[in-house]
Amino acid sequence: MRQLAVRLLVAAVLAATALLAVAGSLSGPARWSPDGLFYQARVYEIRDGLSQRDALSKAFEGPLGARLRAIDPDRSGNPDWVAYNAKFYERRVTVPLAAAALTPAAGDRAILDIALAGYIVAVLALYWLLLLLRFRLVVAAGVTLATIFLPALTHHAQFPLTDSWGLALEIIAFAGAVLALRRGPRWLALWVAALVLLSLTRDSMWIPVLAAVFLAVFQRSRTTLWLAVSGVLAALPAVVAVKVPMRELLAQMLNGLQPAPDLSWGTIAGRYPGAIVDLLQADGGYVRDGALYSAFYLLAGLGLLVVLARSGNGVPARPATLLMLGGALAGIAYVLVVPVFSAFRLELVLVPMAAFGLALGAERVAASVTAPASLTPPKRKSGPVPRVAVDDLASDAS
Repeated sequence: MRQLAVRLLVAAVLAATALLAVAGSLSGPARWSPDGLFYQARVYEIRDGLSQRDALSKAFEGPLGARLRAIDPDRSGNPDWVAYNAKFYERRVTVPLAAAALTPAAGDRAILDIALAGYIVAVLALYWLLLLLRFRLVVAAGVTLATIFLPALTHHAQFPLTDSWGLALEIIAFAGAVLALRRGPRWLALWVAALVLLSLTRDSMWIPVLAAVFLAVFQRSRTTLWLAVSGVLAALPAVVAVKVPMRELLAQMLNGLQPAPDLSWGTIAGRYPGAIVDLLQADGGYVRDGALYSAFYLLAGLGLLVVLARSGNGVPARPATLLMLGGALAGIAYVLVVPVFSAFRLELVLVPMAAFGLALGAERVAASVTAPASLTPPKRKSGPVPRVAVDDLASDAS
């Protein structure tokens, strides 16, 4: 009971700290981006019963879109571009639905308030996931605190977008998977529910699903098989019900964010190498301009995850570690599928795996500090010195 009380107290402190990190956005008007206006148009469709055309016109051609029309006339100020891109957002309904319900109280801030709530949930979910993965409290709290002040996360969480809820649901899905692996199939319900919601929020639902498939391939068991199969089945209904023309989307992303005249796969594939080079150069410039913290968090975390993925002494990695390693590989693929600069916004899907890697590194440091003292045998008056099983003392948080 005391341990639970301490953990809850730490969670409350982390939530309060997260609120302070985004305090500048807790009041005042929202800052709109093209993505945010597409979500606001969905709110108008849901709440006001407007047609898609009228909703888009109200969002982009009304007062909310005035600043964007001035600085981005070729896209936000172009009704044809707006109409063409609306289909790419049709599946993402969870945040607009929640915002439509909140609009009477929050007005035009509704999506932003929902996004800020998602940021707090993501922070608490990450703390919970690290505790489920059996990291010591100080490590789980420390890594979560580092995540709270991750500039890429706090910056994008303060816009009316869906990224914070996408991250929160991704983390909850991983937590459901860990619980299913450790406590049995009854926890698959949490895994499935999180994936269903994620499939209606962002397109990143395939990251935990592919992570589960990766785990099932390398550690075959009834539970890992059920995890992979149920994940695929949870993600498919939204994909089948609301088809997003991925070829058109990819072609546009590789054509300077403008509708591409040539939608052939050959043209898309031919532009990929150059697009990846451009992405790496843009990200490098962004890091040089000051995004060192976000870059270090992601690169160091993923690097530690890969290096420490094995539990040591030639013993294969445990299921939870393999799950997170699969998530890292799927997350990197997700970022590279659409190689466009996003100021580390798309890279936020890598946060759970990077946090896991940072926690593994912190545990390794903690073990190296505490192991010498714990390995010192107690003084005995007589009798043989007890043998110490080093493997039993090694910290394995996976």
